[in-house]
Amino acid sequence: MGTKILPIILCGGSGTRLWPLSRTYAPKQLQSLTNEKSLLANTVLRLQSGPDCLAPVLICGRSYVDEIENQLEHEGAVVSTLITEPKGRDTAAAAAIAAHWGAKFQATHPTDDVILLLLPSDHHISNIAAFHAAIGDAAKAAMCGYISTIGITPHAPETGFGYINRAAEPIAGLASYPVIQFVEKPDKVSAHGYLRSGDYLWNAGMFAFRPNVFLDELLNQSPEIARRAESAFRDADLSERPGRCSRLNLKSTSFLKIPSLSVDYAVMEKTKKACVLPAEFGWNDVGSWAAAHEIAETDEKGNALVGDVIAMDSRNSFIKSHNKLIAAVDVDDLIVVDTQNAILVCPKTSSQKVKNLHAQLSAMNHPSAYHSGVGTRAHRKVVEEKVRSWLFDTALPFWGETGIDRINGGSYEAVDFFGKPLEDLNKRTLVQARQTYVFAHSFVLGHRQSKESMAEPLEFLIRYGQQSPGRFAHKLTPEGQVFDSKFDTYDHAFILFALAWAYQVTGEPSLLKTAEDTMEFILTDLRHPHGGFREDLSSTNGLRRANPHMHLFEAALAWMELHEHERMSELAKELYDLFHTKFWKSGLLREFFLDDLSLPTQTDDPVRLAIEPGHFYEWAYLLNEYEKLTGRTSLAPAVLEAFADRYGHDRTNGLVVDHTKINGEHFTPTSSRLWPQTEFVRLKISHNDPREEAEALSAIETFMSKFFTFNGSMPGYWRDKVSSNGVNLVDRSPASSFYHILGCFEPILK
Repeated sequence: MGTKILPIILCGGSGTRLWPLSRTYAPKQLQSLTNEKSLLANTVLRLQSGPDCLAPVLICGRSYVDEIENQLEHEGAVVSTLITEPKGRDTAAAAAIAAHWGAKFQATHPTDDVILLLLPSDHHISNIAAFHAAIGDAAKAAMCGYISTIGITPHAPETGFGYINRAAEPIAGLASYPVIQFVEKPDKVSAHGYLRSGDYLWNAGMFAFRPNVFLDELLNQSPEIARRAESAFRDADLSERPGRCSRLNLKSTSFLKIPSLSVDYAVMEKTKKACVLPAEFGWNDVGSWAAAHEIAETDEKGNALVGDVIAMDSRNSFIKSHNKLIAAVDVDDLIVVDTQNAILVCPKTSSQKVKNLHAQLSAMNHPSAYHSGVGTRAHRKVVEEKVRSWLFDTALPFWGETGIDRINGGSYEAVDFFGKPLEDLNKRTLVQARQTYVFAHSFVLGHRQSKESMAEPLEFLIRYGQQSPGRFAHKLTPEGQVFDSKFDTYDHAFILFALAWAYQVTGEPSLLKTAEDTMEFILTDLRHPHGGFREDLSSTNGLRRANPHMHLFEAALAWMELHEHERMSELAKELYDLFHTKFWKSGLLREFFLDDLSLPTQTDDPVRLAIEPGHFYEWAYLLNEYEKLTGRTSLAPAVLEAFADRYGHDRTNGLVVDHTKINGEHFTPTSSRLWPQTEFVRLKISHNDPREEAEALSAIETFMSKFFTFNGSMPGYWRDKVSSNGVNLVDRSPASSFYHILGCFEPILK
C-alpha cells in the first residue's frame, strides 16, 4: 500500500494581463512566453518527473479541450482525463468535481492512499526538486486529515497576491502550520508589514487533500455548492477512448446551477482543517509582463529579447517579436510585445494596467481583445456553446411554454421584462407565422420539443387568421376574432415563409394546399399595376415599401431551396430583377417609394427618406443566397455591405444603427434595434471567411450582453431597442424578434 498523488490541473481563465499574447479566446496557459512550450505543457511535464505523481487530470473549458489535447500530445505531456466545463464556475465548483473524481478513483484503487493535488496550469516553477519535496510534505499533512495549501515565502511586499497568515508553530510531526487567516490582496503598507512579520505567505492556489475530507468540509461549509456539484458529477457523461485520455463532459443544465465561488471563500476560510506549508521553489504566477521578464533569460544588461530583436544601449526591458525585426535604442524598463494584429508598448512599472487596457478593448468590442485577427476555433466553440445553451435550454423552452396562450391558443405577442405574457395584446398573424417558422426550423436544427410548440401558432394562424383560401387577416383579438381584416403583403410573405418550413417538418398535404392558395392570392390579387406588390389589398395611394418585397423574396427562396417549387423560382427571379431596377438606386437601397416606384422628393417624416443599414445586410444576404441557388451574380451585395460597414454602425458602441441619411450621416439621437445586429451577423458568417467570422462572433457576444441580459442572467427574452448609451427604449420583449435571432444563430448551429 502506498500514497499516490493525483494532480488536478485547473486550466481556466484568460490571463488578460498578458495581452496581446493572451486573449479572451487564446488564454495565457496555452501560450509560450519565453520558450517553445506553453505554460500548461510545462506544468504537466514537471509533474511527470515526480515519482509518486499519477498522470494528471485537467479541468478546462469545453471550447479549448481539443486544442489542449492536441498541444499536450505534441509535447509528449500525458494526462489521464480531461474534465470539460460548459462555462467556468470559479474554483470551488472545479475543486468539488475534482474531489468526486478523486473519490471515484480511490474506490477503484483501494490498496493506495490517493491524495489530490489541486493546482493552477499557468505558473512558472524553476526548482523542480524543491517543488516535488513540497508536494510530498503537503501530502503528508493531507494524509493526516488536513486540507493543506502551499504558501510561498515572500521576498517582496507584493500587492498583487493574496496572503496566508500562519501560526507561529508547526503542527506536531509535520512541516505545515495551522492557518490563522486568509488575507485579500493588501495595500503597500500592509504588504510591508506582512513581509517584516515573517508569518505571512503568498497564496499560490495549490491544495492537497483526501477526496472525502474535502467533500465533507464542502458539505459543512458550503452545502449548496456541495449538493449541486454532486448532482452535476452524477449527470456528467464519461467517454472512454482507447489509446487516448478519457473525457468527462459536465452538462450545462446541472453544472451551471453550482454557485460561483472560489475554494478559498467556500471552504478554506471557514474550515478548521486548513493548514499551510511554507515553500520556496522559484515560483512565479506569471501574472504580468513584468513577471514574465523575471523568468526570462536575460542578457548582461537585463534585457529579455525573444524573437528577432536588436536592443542597442537598452536596459532591463522585455521585447518580444512576432514576425518582424524590432530594433530598440536607448530604452529602459520597457515592455514591447508584438503579435499578429496588435503591439503593446508600456513601461515595465505599468504592466499591471494591461488588464484594464484589455477591459477597455472588450468594452469597445475590439476584435484584438478576443483573438489574433483571423478568428480561432476556440472562439467559435465558445460562442456556439453559449448560443446553443441559450437557445435550446432557455429561449425555446420559454417561448414554447410561457410564450404560448394555453387558453385561447397561439403565441403571445410579447412578454414584459419579468417574463410575464402581455395577455391583452391583439395577435398579429405575422407573429403567429414567425413563431411557426422559429419552432419549425429549431426542430430541424435538433430541438425535438419544438415540433409540438410549432403546432400552437400554426393551428391558431390557419383556424382563425385565414378568412378564405390563402387570405389572412392582419390582426386578431387574443381569442381569435378578427380585429383588423386588412390583407397585408408583408403578413402574407411571412405566412408563406412559415408554411414552407412547417411543410418541411410535417409533410402535411393540407399545408401545401394552404401555401399554394396563399401564393395564388399574392401573385394575383396583391399585384400592383406598376410592378411589384401592393402594401395591402385596399391600398391605392400612399407610399410603398421595398420591405414586403424583400420578405416575399425570402419566402420564395425558402420554397426553392426546401421544395424546388417552380412557381416560387419564378417569383424569386421577378423580385431579384425588381430589386435591381427599382429599389437599388445609385448604389443605395431605398425604403419608400411612390405608387409608380419612383422616389419621393419630400415627406413630413425625414425617416421616409432615410436608409436602414439592417436592410442593407438583409438584402445582401438574400441576394447571395439567390446566387448560390441560381448562379446569377450581382455587384449589389458587396456594395450594400460596404456602405453599411462604413456608415451603419454607432461609433460609441459598435451596434448597427436603425437609420442613416443617404449621405451616411447619423440621426440624433441614435438608436439600435436588436434585429439589425442579427442581420449583420448572419451576413458576415455566410462569407466563410475567418476574419468575417471573428467579427460576427464578437458581435454575437456584444448583442447577447446588451439585449439578452437582465440583472446578470439571460432568461430567454430580449430588449428590442436601445439608445446609443445603452438605455432601453421599449418596455416589452416582442416575440417577433425571435425570427431574426434564429436566422443569425442557425449557421452557427447547423
